[in-house]
Amino acid sequence: MKKKFILASAALVALSSSLLFGSNNTQAAKKKNADIQTEEVDPSIKNDWNYPFAVQDKKGVRPMYNAQVFGITNYARSIKPLSYFHDGWDFGFSEVGHSTVRAVHPGTVKKVAYGNGLGWFVWVISPDNYVQIYQEGFNKKKDIKVKAGQMVKTGQKIGKLTGSHLHLGVTKTNHDYINDHGYPCNNWFRNVGTWLNPVKTIEENCK
Repeated sequence: MKKKFILASAALVALSSSLLFGSNNTQAAKKKNADIQTEEVDPSIKNDWNYPFAVQDKKGVRPMYNAQVFGITNYARSIKPLSYFHDGWDFGFSEVGHSTVRAVHPGTVKKVAYGNGLGWFVWVISPDNYVQIYQEGFNKKKDIKVKAGQMVKTGQKIGKLTGSHLHLGVTKTNHDYINDHGYPCNNWFRNVGTWLNPVKTIEENCK
């Protein structure tokens, strides 16, 4: 009887310790995750949309030069077929420096890859059918800090601008369109009605 009592007492102590330390471990894990989240997301972000570079929060956006704004530009961007259409907005190094590229809208990273004319790019699809392409700004894959399948929040670090500029393309489409046509860059030289002015979209949704 005494032996059974001792064994029962030992089991109770072990269970209590497990619950106590297990709780502490859970709390420590939660704290660690919270710390990571704080590091990844710019705490100054208050909206679902924001500029891709922190310096623009105070200074706004200046075009790299007029030919690099969204829409019809003043020189041919494609010869066959002839097109003057620019499907995004270029944020130049001279305006933002080699600084952190931030997510302009929350979503899931669909692809991180290298493409001809795109360089290393990040393709993000948002739950509200917006699609964002961050391209031409990353000289190497290691400059990109997200991976396919990862969910990103507004302000989260996408990577670091190491090239001469970041080209940001924004569309509002749907999954059927994406499945039928591939990533939006297939229509980079044509205004097919899905491309949006990135700066205008950001500023209108920040109000």
